[in-house]
Amino acid sequence: MDSIDTSKRKPRRTFGTPSYAYRNRFAYALLAAGTVLFGIWNLTPIQRVANEKLAQALAQTEQERDRKALFEFAAPRTSQFIKDAIKESEEQNTK
Repeated sequence: MDSIDTSKRKPRRTFGTPSYAYRNRFAYALLAAGTVLFGIWNLTPIQRVANEKLAQALAQTEQERDRKALFEFAAPRTSQFIKDAIKESEEQNTK
């Protein structure tokens, strides 16, 4: 029987291998680039303009508020609410 050549085996862990070091360098580079780009974006006047436009786009008009209130009014009620409403109507009818 021939002995098994262990130098050709794949490692069971990445710790200590070149791919481990490259993976860490790649991750650190991505974190650094993201931080730098966020910092640059946050300091530019373009960001302020974009935030103002976004706030205007998300602002609710009076019509939208009325429409949402109408949908909330027609929303399904809980059983307890329905029972209370029936009791109230029965009390008003008996008076």
